[in-house]
Amino acid sequence: MKYGESVHLWRLTGRAAVICAFTFVAGIATVANRAGWLGLSHLAASPRAVAEGKIWLLFTSGVVADQPWLPSLLGFAIVGFAALSLARTRVVAVAALTGHVLATLVVYGFLGAADAVDHGAFASLDSQPDIGLSAIIAAWIGVISCMLWRRYRSRRARAINVLACIACALIGLAFRPDLNALDSEHVVAFALGVAVAAWWPEPAEPLGPDDLDRELEQLLTPA
Repeated sequence: MKYGESVHLWRLTGRAAVICAFTFVAGIATVANRAGWLGLSHLAASPRAVAEGKIWLLFTSGVVADQPWLPSLLGFAIVGFAALSLARTRVVAVAALTGHVLATLVVYGFLGAADAVDHGAFASLDSQPDIGLSAIIAAWIGVISCMLWRRYRSRRARAINVLACIACALIGLAFRPDLNALDSEHVVAFALGVAVAAWWPEPAEPLGPDDLDRELEQLLTPA
């Protein structure tokens, strides 16, 4: 094995270990919540709770998987590893934070503004527990899409990129068809993930091996 390939393999192993560790923590928190050892009131955010100053719930709400919890944890691990394989660790971390916290604040702000104009417009959502990993996943999909968009510029590659994002949205919808206005945070999170990845300059050295890049380029570029 060449030195460059061994370094890349070591990096991938380290990133896999990182995402597995975070997935394990989320899994433990999810099991504790499902068993009743850790109540939603201590973890879940809601528009009313945040308006009352319980800002920490914006962070704790992202450590427990929502229903269906197993696909959510698997999606978190898979998408997180893909994002870490394409982008810098700090890009992935910032995207996760902004995708979960900032996207939630944007949606809560919109709901608050709508309520000020039409009192009670979203009253049913005011105290609804808002919890889960899906906003982080959406932000990471945005990172992946942006990185691939910049790296592979052919029409075929970009068409596949768009279709893949649509497919991810449809998969999420299949698992959670009962959407409401709070779920618009996923669109905001995706956009924030794209923005973070686009704003952050790419490293001078590609994160992946040249052979893989060449194979992807051949696959995505029309003959």
